Amino acid sequence: MRTSRTNRKSRFAVAASLAAAALFAGGLTAPPAAASALDGSCDFTRTLCLFEGYDFTGARFTTQSLNPPAGVCVNLATHGWGSGRAHSAINTATTTATLWTNTDCTGVPMPLYPGEYDDIDLNSNSVFVY
Repeated sequence: MRTSRTNRKSRFAVAASLAAAALFAGGLTAPPAAASALDGSCDFTRTLCLFEGYDFTGARFTTQSLNPPAGVCVNLATHGWGSGRAHSAINTATTTATLWTNTDCTGVPMPLYPGEYDDIDLNSNSVFVY
């Protein structure tokens, strides 16, 4: 009898875990209309939000430095945001972020001063944030 109870508990735990995973995965694959609810939002402080589309639409990538005085170079290509994927941005930091054409924050720069940018046409592959 004890083994049976344990097996039922284990099966229930596995079923609950699978159901939770399915719900989580379902949230990640929401239809484009649901994803558009995030369009234009960058409700973070000290953060650079990059958007895939112009007018702050489409997928969003956020980044900030864990050590603001020192700053950090973020390789956008390793996060799937290279090759100029970002077409608009919102910089909520008080410092300038800089997009770069190379993956190591070198090459052609494009400074993003605090504020909004709706026309990023740089083939960016990295960004330096503070």
